[in-house]
Amino acid sequence: MSTEKNMFRSKGFFIGYTLLVILISSLITTAYFHYFVLNQDEQETLFAVSSSEVENSPIKDDKTIIEIFSYGCHYCAINEENLTQLENRMPEGARFVRLHISSDKTSGLGRFAPIFATLSVMGIEPQHRQSAYKAVLEDNIDLSDNSQLETWLKANGIDVAKYQQVSQSAEVKELLAYMTAVTAHYKVDATPTFIVGKKWIALQDRQFPAFSDHLLSLLEHDKALEK
Repeated sequence: MSTEKNMFRSKGFFIGYTLLVILISSLITTAYFHYFVLNQDEQETLFAVSSSEVENSPIKDDKTIIEIFSYGCHYCAINEENLTQLENRMPEGARFVRLHISSDKTSGLGRFAPIFATLSVMGIEPQHRQSAYKAVLEDNIDLSDNSQLETWLKANGIDVAKYQQVSQSAEVKELLAYMTAVTAHYKVDATPTFIVGKKWIALQDRQFPAFSDHLLSLLEHDKALEK
């Protein structure tokens, strides 16, 4: 009888402990949601760089909206259709440009920059962008690994030998150096980040197409739109 009582007590303690852990986890999740998600609108999402930083910017064309993105960025992937629509709305004489986040590190979101640069110089990046997103985000393929990259290139009908040759070209090295310079100059450490008119650094703070309106207002009128 004593053994049965001890067994029931042990079960009761285990159940009580489990419920306590669930309760604590729920409270932590709720606190996280309220602090980080509900307060997101209060975080700063628009920055203006100084006039000297604008003057010394590696970006030469001030009639641009530049998206700094990564093949490893989920939000960049789901925004593709919206950004295509934004590109179609660009005023005459202005351009929408995609640059991959880049640095001298071989880890993090910037490690896919050489792939973007090579495909861009080859003139085939746009048609393979979705496949690159899918490979990294859904299929867990590390495109920064040469063997996995070659398999992906073959699967997408891209000549491996030509790709390797172009990847070592001066054009690719120049594009990589430019993307690294832009990333560093504007201190971009997250994607997607938008650089507008060389002056504004904007993070998405509203849904499309309202966010497109916001970016275009910054470009054309140097003015932010209220949410």
